[in-house]
Amino acid sequence: MDATNNEKADVLKWMLGQIYRAEKRKKQLDERLVRIAEERDAPIGGVGYRPLPRSSSGEGNGAASIILKMSDIEERIYTQKEEVEKAIVRVMDILDYLPQDSLEREICELRHIDMKPWKDIQESIPMSRSQCNKRYNKAIEMLLNKGRIERMIEENEEAYTDWKLDKEWKMLKKSPEKQSGGIESGNKSGKYFQENQKVKAVSNADRIDRRKKKGMKTQRT
Repeated sequence: MDATNNEKADVLKWMLGQIYRAEKRKKQLDERLVRIAEERDAPIGGVGYRPLPRSSSGEGNGAASIILKMSDIEERIYTQKEEVEKAIVRVMDILDYLPQDSLEREICELRHIDMKPWKDIQESIPMSRSQCNKRYNKAIEMLLNKGRIERMIEENEEAYTDWKLDKEWKMLKKSPEKQSGGIESGNKSGKYFQENQKVKAVSNADRIDRRKKKGMKTQRT
């Protein structure tokens, strides 16, 4: 597989992973709602108890604000559930281009719809991990040869690049020492690494601008 197809394969895998990302976001919202509810219901002086914050106007104890916050999160969870359902439909539409009873399709469904880890997939098939990977890569190649899938990749390429840049930037901000191999920020080598990352980010941003000028349509998933 050449460099161009490798890039398309990365975009396709990202598209297939949208159920996982949607479920992950929903889980974050669920956990946030539970945490706020626990803090609200904790007995005074008990473990986890925190006094309710006062409202910005200085009136009341902020209980209404907590309720509104919980209501907002519940609404977001409901919206995110819908996004999970839409993501499932979109992924199934992609996998419909694989033969119905093929191992390639079964492996992709286990991985991207059921979100099974590779260990469970190889036990379910059953096959070795390397054989499962080989079949999975074959499925990706089969999908890349479909005209409709190729158009979908083009429509999502810019969104994928945005997501990738955002992920790289968050990793760089989160652990600069780890990303620079443990080099202190004051060290010249560490500075070189950070500058190099910025150059890469600018280069990728320029690519996005060029795509926009070409009029490429974006469909965020």
